[in-house]
Amino acid sequence: MDQTSFREPDLRYHVYVKDAAQFQKTEDTYDHWALFIVEDGCFDYRIGSLQERALKGEMVLCPPNMTFYRKTEGLSFHLMGFDWRKDRIGDSEEDTAVFLAGKLHLHNSSRLNSTLSLFREARDVNPGLLLHYKRHLLRDLFYVYQIESFHRKLGLLYSENPILQRALHMLQQQAEAGAALKWIAGEIGISQVQLTRLFKQEFQMTPSAYAANLRMDKVKQLLVNSSLTLAQIAEQCGFTDEHHLSKRFKKMFGINPSAYRKAYTV
Repeated sequence: MDQTSFREPDLRYHVYVKDAAQFQKTEDTYDHWALFIVEDGCFDYRIGSLQERALKGEMVLCPPNMTFYRKTEGLSFHLMGFDWRKDRIGDSEEDTAVFLAGKLHLHNSSRLNSTLSLFREARDVNPGLLLHYKRHLLRDLFYVYQIESFHRKLGLLYSENPILQRALHMLQQQAEAGAALKWIAGEIGISQVQLTRLFKQEFQMTPSAYAANLRMDKVKQLLVNSSLTLAQIAEQCGFTDEHHLSKRFKKMFGINPSAYRKAYTV
């Protein structure tokens, strides 16, 4: 999938179940895609050989014609049945390969929560417009997921929060130089503690960890796509020296930089 090729779901139905003590059926097989979103509680599930537990705020996708086994001891959830639209030139089943059975991770939890609220409140929408409105909500949710997936492939994060947008931009621009988090927070107008708290709430990781990932992504690119020495790469990416870089690289990836270059250079 690229940023100009989004898959669009076509909603068949939406069901919201609140405070269920258990599932009415412990297993089911659908002739369409089924998306479960946990609003409260948790449930255990199995799809094929995949067996996991879905917690509050997590989404689980079940493809057509696969048996979905599930059990819970208390749960509020949304269930959405849908098909993928195929009304664009070049669409094919291969385009859905990005969507596999199991969990879909959406970092933008505030967007997810607001969308679920709109689904719940949709009972007040004109009945003639209800399905169309819910289709719009589901498509929006998958657009956000696919944008996040695209950015993850680039090693980037995305947020609709203006403060985090600035923080992400500065971290991405300053990653190689290793700019101090305190300086970035000051430029944005908040404290380092506030920035770290906001970042962790949105992305489940610290800004320092994200900056370290960006630097290492650059290191990997230079190892594979350039003839620079390790010392030159270390200097360009803001490490003290090649020994410091090698130690951090092996700790993060379990392999030293020279072995990585040899294994991944074509």
